[in-house]
Amino acid sequence: MNTRLASFIFLFALLTIQPVFADQTNVELDNLFSDLKAAQNSETGQAIAQQIWALWLESDDQTIDELVAQGMNEVSKGNLSRGRDIFTDITKRSPNYAEGWNKLATVNYMMGDVEASLKNIKETLKLEPRHFGSISGRGLCYLKQRRWQSAMIEFKAALDVHPWLLDAQRNLKLLEDNLENHSI
Repeated sequence: MNTRLASFIFLFALLTIQPVFADQTNVELDNLFSDLKAAQNSETGQAIAQQIWALWLESDDQTIDELVAQGMNEVSKGNLSRGRDIFTDITKRSPNYAEGWNKLATVNYMMGDVEASLKNIKETLKLEPRHFGSISGRGLCYLKQRRWQSAMIEFKAALDVHPWLLDAQRNLKLLEDNLENHSI
């Protein structure tokens, strides 16, 4: 094959092959979300959700991936302040990485800073509107703020995306029962 033809084929391949990025831009997510909505049972739904989480956790930057692992490790050891610092750094380095914002929202919520968590959730959902973890997390923030109706709306929205999200199911049921009984 002559070098000109080989160069053309190589250039054509570069221009037409779409790279598969991880995080919220992964091309596989649309199919996974369709499968998640169609899942017939919790086991299948949870397995699909795990695949989605795995894609969300990966970025296209090895340094970010290492920082995410480090931040999650710090949080799991109870070092919330250190975890928050790491996730804040991630959002500065990679502001278009939704999972960095979601992890920061989670740590802020765990530290009792509901307002900061809500701001982080807003950033997450700008980048990945289907982020059922953040939608449900916003419901938890609203629970903390005693905004019962808003919390119910968020849990229902999370279940629209992920019908098998057990925490959202439980929280919604609790709210509905308590509102029905005028307990809250």
